[in-house]
Amino acid sequence: EKVVSIDLGTTNSAVAAMEAGAPTVIPNAEGARTTPSVVAYSKSGELLVGQIAKHQAVINPDNTFYSVKRFVGRQPSEIESELKEVAYIVEAAGQKLQIDCPVMGKKFAPEEISAQVLRKLSADAGKYLSATVNKAVVTVPAYFNDSQ
Repeated sequence: EKVVSIDLGTTNSAVAAMEAGAPTVIPNAEGARTTPSVVAYSKSGELLVGQIAKHQAVINPDNTFYSVKRFVGRQPSEIESELKEVAYIVEAAGQKLQIDCPVMGKKFAPEEISAQVLRKLSADAGKYLSATVNKAVVTVPAYFNDSQ
């Protein structure tokens, strides 16, 4: 059983595992050591994660989600300045936040979007290691509070 370590970053993420007693950064399916923390849904509803999502952001800004980690575990009153930094719509749902995805006709919690990045990293690591990855250690910033 392989356990990986994932650094879920606001802009880019990375995954590593122990190989021959040393930590090794695992390249993603595209061959890069980092993966953009970007998730998108194409006009046809296809889920895109990483570089492919980042590349189509200009032509599909409403359905391309980046810097989502800034919204994880935050309340609507805490994110005013962050809202000015993104092209997509973030709405309040009580004390929680939801990200609007027009092409899917759905709203996602920021955690759901971040989970798509984690899934890709885990899947790419599994392919690289020729093993199923069922466990991961995910880093979080020291300044995150309990709700984040």
